[in-house]
Amino acid sequence: MLEQMEVADDYQTVKDQVAILNARGEEVSEDDVLRRTLKAGLEEILDYRLGGTYYKVLWNEAGGLDLVDVYGERAGQINPLAGQSLQDAFRADDQGVWDRFNDELKQLVSR
Repeated sequence: MLEQMEVADDYQTVKDQVAILNARGEEVSEDDVLRRTLKAGLEEILDYRLGGTYYKVLWNEAGGLDLVDVYGERAGQINPLAGQSLQDAFRADDQGVWDRFNDELKQLVSR
């Protein structure tokens, strides 16, 4: 059911989705919804910037997000800033995370 929900724009929507899903009997944590939000949100931004789906986004071992091309090669990555996970960054400044994703994608896409 989590995958059927719209991607949260902000942290309050993440908290609302956790409450809704748990009330419906689906056991999800805030971290589950945050990870899905960050991954799916980055995919949406990337697809919009490129006008189609040419990359997929995967979580990496460092807690960052890898952009993988159609050949399975890593074409770029967005890693957490020092001392703060992407999830914690979203909790602290959700719009700042979306801005950072946009800024980093501008650099990656223009290569």
